[in-house]
Amino acid sequence: MDTKLDFSVQVLTTGFWPTYKSPEVTLTPDMSSCLEVFKEWHDQKHQKRKLKWIFSQGNASVRGVFGKKSYDFQVTTLQAIAMGVMNDGVTRTFAELGQQLNLEDSILKPLMHSLSCGKHKVLTKSPAGNKINTADKFKANAKFSSNMRKVRIPMASLDSSINTKKVEEDRSIAIEAAIVRIMKARKTLQHQQLLSEVLAQLAFFNPNPRVVKKRIEALIEREYLERSKDNAHVYNYLA
Repeated sequence: MDTKLDFSVQVLTTGFWPTYKSPEVTLTPDMSSCLEVFKEWHDQKHQKRKLKWIFSQGNASVRGVFGKKSYDFQVTTLQAIAMGVMNDGVTRTFAELGQQLNLEDSILKPLMHSLSCGKHKVLTKSPAGNKINTADKFKANAKFSSNMRKVRIPMASLDSSINTKKVEEDRSIAIEAAIVRIMKARKTLQHQQLLSEVLAQLAFFNPNPRVVKKRIEALIEREYLERSKDNAHVYNYLA
């Protein structure tokens, strides 16, 4: 594939990680090409798995040239996309950027604030100020300068508070799925054996044994498992 991008992907299993905001941002053509190539490879290799891109958790290194000096900007994926759009020197309104990037105001505001109101203003904003308004206009800052060659541009988190209840629900599903997989294969297991195998399979987030025990009880109530009539510490697979 002919592209100037160095592209890498981290694939994580749903249920092991918190739920993040994931805007369906419009990517640059080069980024879209990279995603398509990876998706085609992934779908061929893992036909039963479905990819969901979490662009809010990505990061990028963007090379920028201002005058005779070049910089390496350490930014998020969303910032890199916005910088790519603004690279043509055209002035755009807040509304135009929202439409072009397919981003809601709640996401676009912190994004544009990071690029035009922070310490490293790679974009200029009019009218000037430290607050983003829907009537603002933006343009690439041709006069940008920094003493550092590598410039990190921080951006406020889109997830001000991770929904811990949702995380617990996701992990409960993962725990139950592991229990069912193990019992389906083994048919009968003692409690400690089942607990050990579940913890080994879910080492990604190391579930509390008490939580695993609760999920076992829940599966017994839903008649996926039963306790052995001869030994209450032995489980049989039913489903």
